[in-house]
Amino acid sequence: MKNSNETGKPMRRRNNLFFRYMGFSIASVSISFLVLYIIFLLFVSGNWNSDRSEILQSNAMVIAEKTASLMADDITEEDSYATALALADTLNTVSETIEADVFICDAEGHLVLCRHMIDPQTHTLQSGECSTHSGFDMPGSILKKTSGNGFSTVASLPKPFSGTRQVIGGAQVLVSGMPSGFVYAISTSYNILSPYSKNLTRMFIIAALISLFLMVLLSYFFAAQLVRPMEKMSRLTKQYSKGNFTERLEVKGAREQQELAESLNDMATSLSVIEDSRKSFIANVSHELKTPMTTIGGFVDGILDGTIPPAEERRYLGIVSSEIKRLARLVVTMLTLSKIEAGEESLHYSKTDMNQMLFNALLSFESAVDENGLQIEGFEDLPHIKVDADPELLFQVAYNLFDNAVKFSNKGGTIRVGMEEQEDRALVSISNTGKGIPEEEIHRIFERFYKVDKSRSEHVKGVGLGLNLARDIVELHGGDIYAESEPGGFTSFRFWIPIEKSTESQE
Repeated sequence: MKNSNETGKPMRRRNNLFFRYMGFSIASVSISFLVLYIIFLLFVSGNWNSDRSEILQSNAMVIAEKTASLMADDITEEDSYATALALADTLNTVSETIEADVFICDAEGHLVLCRHMIDPQTHTLQSGECSTHSGFDMPGSILKKTSGNGFSTVASLPKPFSGTRQVIGGAQVLVSGMPSGFVYAISTSYNILSPYSKNLTRMFIIAALISLFLMVLLSYFFAAQLVRPMEKMSRLTKQYSKGNFTERLEVKGAREQQELAESLNDMATSLSVIEDSRKSFIANVSHELKTPMTTIGGFVDGILDGTIPPAEERRYLGIVSSEIKRLARLVVTMLTLSKIEAGEESLHYSKTDMNQMLFNALLSFESAVDENGLQIEGFEDLPHIKVDADPELLFQVAYNLFDNAVKFSNKGGTIRVGMEEQEDRALVSISNTGKGIPEEEIHRIFERFYKVDKSRSEHVKGVGLGLNLARDIVELHGGDIYAESEPGGFTSFRFWIPIEKSTESQE
């Protein structure tokens, strides 16, 4: 049965990541130890065989020299038995000392003398063939390589040495410069190395287990430290998905964790702003749509049911027309903003007379200017500057700025228009007298849906999109817009656009 408990889900994720990390760490370290052990064992084995070869070869040469010396002496038959017995004793002593099987062969490789030919009880030489080396002959390939200067190799020999590889040290017996036989010292390397290897393996396993245990402890705490911030991130992203953007991550830990925490905090801040904008948008647009719709519906119903006398119908239809145009402007503004944000709004360039464009935009407010007794200044001094621009979008910028100036000018105030050419750009300014904009709010007036304090704008209509749209259009042309204000004195909006087509606006 699936656990639907929400608190269980993060734990399962943690366990999944945590145990994956722990399993990977343990497996990696274990494999590393195994590879290290194999390499180390091969290295020790190689060094062991090399040392054994040198020992066996040097002892074989000593016995070969002693044997050659004895064979060179003129000895009687009575003395030959004692000499052979002494030589067998030497072979026995050396064999026990270097833990090898040392014996003497004739020139054809047949075994002549070895330590096993001594009867331990009577301390006499056995007659006939050695039972231990019965049927053994040194292979011809080994005989050919053995010289008076010594020889060593690792090879497999026939019985009684079969089944394993042996380390072989040998030397040729030279009597008066003539080869008379061979001395060989043979060590079954792996049998001798086995106890040493077992001890070495035991020590290595103990050290590896202790190291693995310490590694598991360190990995556990490290993995816990690594997973804990991710758990918190997971919990916060769930809160963000539900619209709760109040909590933030503490920026600490490794650089990657800090960058991720900062990114999530920035995302939460952005989402919070977007959410506030969305709520503000719904509230403002709902109000802006509701008011004219109520006005339109009321006047139309009044005309239809006869509440409004026929003589007044034309006046009220004019109000209805005005409200419909306001609704249309609001819809067009929102559509334009949406297209600009989506990158779907492209500029249709043509040579635009800035002077004529400003004059046409101001004409849209002729009745409002007359009604408020506003004075218009600066048009008589405006130069005629033609720019590469989208005339419809540029007209929207001028319209929104004049709309803002007319709304917030004081009764009988002044609106002043200015324009000048600065190198490769045209600079336009539209100023108005009035209450002005507080210094702490002027940097926010281009934000979407932002409206300066309600007491300043309670007598005007607007949803807070005009200046935002003006900024987007100016920037789309590759220009810039900014505002200056002196509270209780004036407000001035200035924008500039390139005279020639902007490279940035073409991209």
